[in-house]
Amino acid sequence: MQELEQCSNLIADAIIKKTTPCEDDLSENQAKKAYGDRWIRKMRKYGLAKCTRVGGRILYSRHQLDCLREAEREYVKVTYNQRKNGPK
Repeated sequence: MQELEQCSNLIADAIIKKTTPCEDDLSENQAKKAYGDRWIRKMRKYGLAKCTRVGGRILYSRHQLDCLREAEREYVKVTYNQRKNGPK
């Protein structure tokens, strides 16, 4: 049930991004407060979190960051289950 809720939230975010893109934008400070400075730096280091410069501001997509966070959670779940169940 929780996976369906997370999936529907990501779909709703994608709709918001398409219909009103400015509501999807997060400033660098907002992104760091919402997702954590270390996590943002790690995602940028690996080239996963893309940012755009508008004037003097650095903007991130809330939808993209949510998708990255959800993918990271799924990866951790799969890795944990593989280690727990052992090789087959």
